[in-house]
Amino acid sequence: MDVNREIKRTVDTGKVILGTNKSINSLKTGNAKMIIYTQNCPKSIKEDILYYSKISSIPILEFGGTSLELGTVCGKPFLVSVMAVMSPGESNILSGGKVYGN
Repeated sequence: MDVNREIKRTVDTGKVILGTNKSINSLKTGNAKMIIYTQNCPKSIKEDILYYSKISSIPILEFGGTSLELGTVCGKPFLVSVMAVMSPGESNILSGGKVYGN
């Protein structure tokens, strides 16, 4: 699976939330289908994502690049460290995540 292509397809055809606070809130409430975070995401945020993912059994995916690269893949002119997939649209992004603690 080409993660970059699937993320772009998700942004284009599905529904996503960009940003740390809103993405973690969707993880806490169980509304997200998947959380994607970057390799350079701050450690405290990554720990929160791993903790709430374990509790809610929502899969997470570590993007193999930086916040700048994820922003570019999403077609945005700003950094994106964390994003929540609410609806995958026509992508197969949900097949690439991991659920921790199960």
